Amino acid sequence: MKLLQLLFAAGLVAAPASLLAQDGTDTPPPPKEDTTDITVVTPSGSEGSRMKVADAINVLDRRDIQERLVGQTPDIVAGTTGVYGQNTAVGQGSPFIRGMTGNSVLTLVDGVRFNNSTFRFGPNQYLSSIDPYTIERIEIIRGPSSVLYGSDALGGVINIILKKPKFGEFDYSFGARARFESASLRKQAGLFGEVNTMNFGGLINATFADIDEQVGGNSIGRQPFTAYEEWGTFGSFGAAFGQHTIIGTYSHFQQNDLERTDKVSPIVANPGNLSTPGRGNEDRRRFVYQIDDMGIVRWTWSPEDVLEQLFVDLSYHKQQETLERIKQGSSTIRDINYNVHTFGLNTQAVLNLGWYSRLTVGAEAYHDVIHTRSVDRDKDTGAQSNHDGRLTFPDWSGYTSIGVYAQNEMEFLDEMILLRYGLRYSFYRAIADTDIYGDTLDGLNESYSDLTGAVAMVVRPIDEFSITLNLAKGFRAPNMDDLAASKGTGRGDQIPNPGLDPEIQYSADIGTKVLIPTINSNSAAPYELSGSVNFFFSYFEDLMISVDTVFNAEDVVQLRNEGRARIFGVEAELGFYLSEALGWIGLPTDHLFFEGDALGVRGNFTYTRGDDLKNDVPVHRIPPVFSEISVRYSAMWGQVFIEPYVTIVGRQDQYAPSALGDVRFTPHDAPGYVLFGLRSGWAPSRHFHVNLNIQNLGNRSYHPMGSGTFGSGTNVVLSGEVRW
Repeated sequence: MKLLQLLFAAGLVAAPASLLAQDGTDTPPPPKEDTTDITVVTPSGSEGSRMKVADAINVLDRRDIQERLVGQTPDIVAGTTGVYGQNTAVGQGSPFIRGMTGNSVLTLVDGVRFNNSTFRFGPNQYLSSIDPYTIERIEIIRGPSSVLYGSDALGGVINIILKKPKFGEFDYSFGARARFESASLRKQAGLFGEVNTMNFGGLINATFADIDEQVGGNSIGRQPFTAYEEWGTFGSFGAAFGQHTIIGTYSHFQQNDLERTDKVSPIVANPGNLSTPGRGNEDRRRFVYQIDDMGIVRWTWSPEDVLEQLFVDLSYHKQQETLERIKQGSSTIRDINYNVHTFGLNTQAVLNLGWYSRLTVGAEAYHDVIHTRSVDRDKDTGAQSNHDGRLTFPDWSGYTSIGVYAQNEMEFLDEMILLRYGLRYSFYRAIADTDIYGDTLDGLNESYSDLTGAVAMVVRPIDEFSITLNLAKGFRAPNMDDLAASKGTGRGDQIPNPGLDPEIQYSADIGTKVLIPTINSNSAAPYELSGSVNFFFSYFEDLMISVDTVFNAEDVVQLRNEGRARIFGVEAELGFYLSEALGWIGLPTDHLFFEGDALGVRGNFTYTRGDDLKNDVPVHRIPPVFSEISVRYSAMWGQVFIEPYVTIVGRQDQYAPSALGDVRFTPHDAPGYVLFGLRSGWAPSRHFHVNLNIQNLGNRSYHPMGSGTFGSGTNVVLSGEVRW
């Protein structure tokens, strides 16, 4: 509680000075510009209007991130349109987009691949390795984007855009931030600084958090094995001269002593599936540490001529984890360590030839080097022994991916019709000494290639309304987790299979978008009406599924291309602000009660269904129906807001047979639930802001689909920032 008291004290000290120092807050800000031109980067690889792209896309800016900040980065995106969140363990979130997760959803950091070749098929924790305080913006494409971004982009793409230095007049600021969460007694503090000049700029950030055991709702109480700690550092530095900029970023993020609660905790959705009910089927399965280091250097040339933009990226990414495991009744501590070094080179050019061609061409290359080690230690004597035959991946495994692509955009009838089409060629090579697992297995030395295409069209009869059509082929090349991993899974021990082929997806998406700007330029409402509806259908063939087999006289499983499936559904969102509508009842159209205030209603809805066409059963882990609805009142031109909201999750009854033996799933179906919450905040100037988010006001017990813990009970989240 000392941190909480410190935060309040800092706010009381800083607030008066902030109010005096704020720029232009004594008078209303200038009228908002036409908001039909919200800029997005991810769909086209360069800046464009959200209303002019066919893709279904979510955009979270810095203020959205501050207001939604609870837990880790996956928790921020969860609950937005089309994105469902699952937590195998506290601090380990995995987003689902259109029924896909893990290595079927591609994560980018500033357009650079964050996924590496060890990402597994099921939910994984790696998005939690990106510190939310380093993020400026998040863009989420729902649906395949394999032309620009290659393998893994089946369900969609999450592009994390990091904070960067700004170039202009000399300016500097330093500050501190803090966060407290009552359900886990999370205590987090951080420091940051930023200096900008006309030609040079830089910023730094450091944060540390201590998280206690999470308290569930109602009768659940404190959940064991959910405490951990984390810390991170971040820096971004750059220079700008004329049409050229060069910016380098580097981040380090680390989580320590984080337990796999579904393996060790008696509090799971289906404790009857534990080998020792009420105890957990392992004494320990702990990530002693998970470390993520990522560095990117980008040179950009923007001549603003026929060559609109050219950039080159050099990147290095290292993911490292050490898993400590003790089986029940064993005196042996098993340490499994692996780290993946990824070296990347990207380049892209945008050629603007007028209405008939805005051509984006690019090439990329990534190479993974995997190092692994498995050591057994005796708890009593400390004696150690190496076990290469139990490595998750053979040491010094390598995986190379190369891609070249071209995408063209055309406009017809004075931008009433926009057409986009593209093509990509991808090549992959995997090398690993898989014969260490047994004499009957050959070493892995395989190559794969794929030709991917997509076409999309936008029809805009008026600027504020568009009809979209997106036809795309997606694919996922076999990665090292598919080809070379020897590991335990929910269905049994898995052996490698070097004979896999890529998974193929054919997808169709039709939708509409509307964005009507504020009609009264003096209104504080950000828009009059904003919304979208998307109907999507995907057919998958050559899906990799686990098949029972025998290896060295033991029953095991192996991935094979024997699956076929379809996934379809609908996503919808709507936002409506009472501004012009106030005139219908004789009230002013620029405010509700006081000048600079606004009242709006926002909501989203997502339904997804997946069918295994071969076995006539549901596809594994298809999320239930979910929705979030809120009413937002803002005052003082957005400096203060309050937003009660409700989260609605339907009954989960689309269970694949493999879920019946998983402790994270209830035996037959999981009941739906409704949670009430409240978000509010005060940001009088750039020097100070404070946000409050109260989750699960009714302290309801609930269990998100496939999660290793129950959801938190009533959780009061208080965060703030002081800048000087």
